Amino acid sequence: MMSQDNRLMPLSSETLDRPLRDFTQPVPVAVAAPPSEAAHLREYLAVVLKRKWLILSLAVVVTSLVAIQMYRLPSLYEAETTIQIEQKNSSVLEMKGVVINGPTDPAYWSTQLKLLENPELARQVILALDLQNNPAFLGAHSRGFVSSVRRMFSPAPPPIKDAGIAVLDDAGFDDSEKLTAEQLERLEPYEDTLRANLTVAPVEKTNLVKILFTHPDPEIAMKVADTLAAVFILRDNIRATQGATKAEEKLAREIADLQLKIRQGEEARINYMKNNNLPLGSVQGQNFTADRLGTYSGQLLAAEKTRKELHASYEASQQEQDVWSIPEVQSDKNIQRLREKIGNLEEQKAALLEQYTSEWPAVKKIDAQVAQVKKDLDKAPREILTSLKSRYEAAKGNEDKVRQDFNRELAAADEQSRDLISMSNLVQQLETNKQFYNTLYQRHKELQITSSDKSNNVTVATPAARPRAPVGPQRGRNILIALILSLGAGVGLAFLLDYLDDTLKSVEDVDRYVHLPTLALIPAPRAERKILSSRNGAEHGAGNHSTALALIEDVRSPVAEAYRHLRTSLLLSTAGQPPKTLLFTSSQPSEGKTTTAVNTAMMLAQTGADVLIMDCDLRRPRLHAHFGLPNARGVTNFLSGDANLDELIQTYAPLPNLKVMSSGRVPPNAAELVGSGEMPKLLQMLAERFTHIVIDSPPAISFTDAAIISTMVDGVVLVVHGGRSSRGVVRRAKQLLLDVGANIYGVVLNNVKLESGDYYYYSGYYAGYYGEDEVPNAEATGAERRGAS
Repeated sequence: MMSQDNRLMPLSSETLDRPLRDFTQPVPVAVAAPPSEAAHLREYLAVVLKRKWLILSLAVVVTSLVAIQMYRLPSLYEAETTIQIEQKNSSVLEMKGVVINGPTDPAYWSTQLKLLENPELARQVILALDLQNNPAFLGAHSRGFVSSVRRMFSPAPPPIKDAGIAVLDDAGFDDSEKLTAEQLERLEPYEDTLRANLTVAPVEKTNLVKILFTHPDPEIAMKVADTLAAVFILRDNIRATQGATKAEEKLAREIADLQLKIRQGEEARINYMKNNNLPLGSVQGQNFTADRLGTYSGQLLAAEKTRKELHASYEASQQEQDVWSIPEVQSDKNIQRLREKIGNLEEQKAALLEQYTSEWPAVKKIDAQVAQVKKDLDKAPREILTSLKSRYEAAKGNEDKVRQDFNRELAAADEQSRDLISMSNLVQQLETNKQFYNTLYQRHKELQITSSDKSNNVTVATPAARPRAPVGPQRGRNILIALILSLGAGVGLAFLLDYLDDTLKSVEDVDRYVHLPTLALIPAPRAERKILSSRNGAEHGAGNHSTALALIEDVRSPVAEAYRHLRTSLLLSTAGQPPKTLLFTSSQPSEGKTTTAVNTAMMLAQTGADVLIMDCDLRRPRLHAHFGLPNARGVTNFLSGDANLDELIQTYAPLPNLKVMSSGRVPPNAAELVGSGEMPKLLQMLAERFTHIVIDSPPAISFTDAAIISTMVDGVVLVVHGGRSSRGVVRRAKQLLLDVGANIYGVVLNNVKLESGDYYYYSGYYAGYYGEDEVPNAEATGAERRGAS
């Protein structure tokens, strides 16, 4: 047995008496996942060996194509011209024979290198050498595979007749700029070819630059390198002379225009200030409008303050019920004087009343004075209120008058501000012209100083020589690189295909992804025939392999040995006693569950035990076809009420102790029949008569029949098609069975290719061990004798 799981124990006999609704209740099952193991080097090697032909085919094809392409390419010659580029020092000041040079341009060197790769420079070289009319220039580069394919879809551009322009003089550049758009478009392939084969390489720590041009024709390579250097020197001279002269003339014209604009701008500014009464200067005191506005603003604030204070006092006096509580009345000096006078008279009256009566003339006289003073005191508040109102109205009138003056002056100030804003535009334009004038004037002086130096700073250090030996292509290196890259791509493709393949192919896959023990490994029939083809080629005809029984006809075949291994695993899968009822199912159709069930029953029967194989696949029964028996009556008859069990059981003649119970006619309600109370009763009756009962059922995911039957048997065997069954589908089938409380013994990995890298030793063992002429073992011999009897 390849792996065991003794924790899986068979269900007790009490399970058969449970109602069907109890079977469908999920039972929590905890499956501990094994710790993940790191990938070993042999696993990577197995992936490579598994798809070695893919890797080798890809490497051979790619390397062959690259080799053919390399030897189709012509030999390349490289011509080299060396030029010397020295930066001119820009003189910024010259006085009495002494010239002060300005700083060097840090980008000058990079600029010159880029100018050597300029498309316009390449066009001048092509026109100078008349390369557009030379078939050897462009045709020599079109011998490759890519170029041949390109010519199929885009024909080569026609030559430009009468378009050769000499560029080694000043007039040549002007003529080249007069080319039409069509001519420029036709020149583009030649420009691209020249630039693609041109290399500009500066020599480190020197002012030297190497111009390298590669071409299949060594003569053309030499001419292009020399001509490109000559054209570059000529263009540099033209830029240095004509550019400076044109710039100086243009600057002189612009300076004259700016001087006129500055003079006109000054006159316009002064006239505008005079016409709008604006101050001509910024000295304090010259802007009378602003000074008056400030004065009126202060007066208005003071008037507003006075008016608000009087208004508040007047409003408070109007709201008070007692006039004597008004602060202005209380603080009035006249009222205070009258009150003081009344107090004095009351004191005199009190002194007289101590000696005289109230009828005394002096007392009456004081009473008359007190009455007159009180009368004056009563009139005083009204006079104060009237005075307060008059003061408030006077303050309001004063505020209105001051506000009118302020608004009039504010309008004048706003008008002056708008005039100042308008004038600021004139001033800004004038200042801009002055700054621009200063810049142009400084630049003009610099050009006058630098124009005196007309020396050539680019010279040819070493002209090109006609190359003798080719420099490329590097055929051996490119072929080796193609071989290495294609091998790497093939290995990467192999790992990608292995990563995308989520099927179960080995015992390790079952243990890692399904977490169930592997009971046996059944080789694929083709692999078995391949291994023993030299031994058994003449013994088995084509018709012998049409049923599942043909797989174990040769007792020495790997398939027969694998089913013996499965038999041993099942007999030792439970502690105490071997299982009695076994259910074989799969996750999906065509995984070999019926074949596995048939051969397992045969192997169990070969031990001498009474074995019954039962077809519970009521939807697609195939068991009777493997044994060549009729399917008129079977399981469906008993489940439908036929209690005569002996008439439903058939005997397999070659092996009398192996009984077969076919499915019978296909019913319309297969799940209801399997889930009825007759099914446990049938299994109980059969368990009393047979040592082992092997049950074939439909796929677990497609139908519920397997889940229902799994609750009535001792254990379940899950058949998995090696290299085709998806991990997720198998895990789902496992979980469906565990949810109803099924006891899963393990997995049978079916149809495994033994010639693959995972089972190289396994297949080699069978091929070498059974290839010898040996007598079959005693068990196989006894089985054959019982079959013959």
